Amino acid sequence: MKLSKLFFACAITLVAQGVNAKAGDTATATANWQGVVPGVIQSDSFLITGEGGALVTPIGQLMRAQDGTIVAPNIQLEARDNTGTAAAPVVGDLVSNTTRDDGQGGTEARSIEWTIADVAFYANGTPVTGVDWSVRNDGTQLATVTSTGVTQVAAHKGDILLLNAVSTSSTSAIDAYTGQDAALSVTVVASEL
Repeated sequence: MKLSKLFFACAITLVAQGVNAKAGDTATATANWQGVVPGVIQSDSFLITGEGGALVTPIGQLMRAQDGTIVAPNIQLEARDNTGTAAAPVVGDLVSNTTRDDGQGGTEARSIEWTIADVAFYANGTPVTGVDWSVRNDGTQLATVTSTGVTQVAAHKGDILLLNAVSTSSTSAIDAYTGQDAALSVTVVASEL
């Protein structure tokens, strides 16, 4: 009998807790996003812009090719003269159309070299390893990317970089991410020569 009364008391307590819920109660949660914020760090002498000198971070669309590879089509980056400052950039002409002080009272031509510093692939916001990449300038390979990191194959010289990438892993490695939101982040460095 005492055991029945104990169970009955517990049942009343549990039901009463539900009865205590009322309008105006609140609950909170914190949502977190993970990933890399794309951006451009400008210099005082030149800027990296999008096509036509646009001061935006260009974004492209990843696609799956018929052969199963992931393809990141061309994103155009341009090296342009900064007639302002790094903090307040003003887009000028393509760098090679401008000159700089040669330090001897004259001027000299300017040129830019592009290299690949980092590549990261994400599926559903989580960094993915095990998918290899070939990073290119309009089809000419600049770097390979494996689980051990970026290997620079060549640099590109010129004002305009037509940056693209293609996965080089077997399709079975890529199939594991089918249907997931994916992102590819490629960090380039433009250096004035």
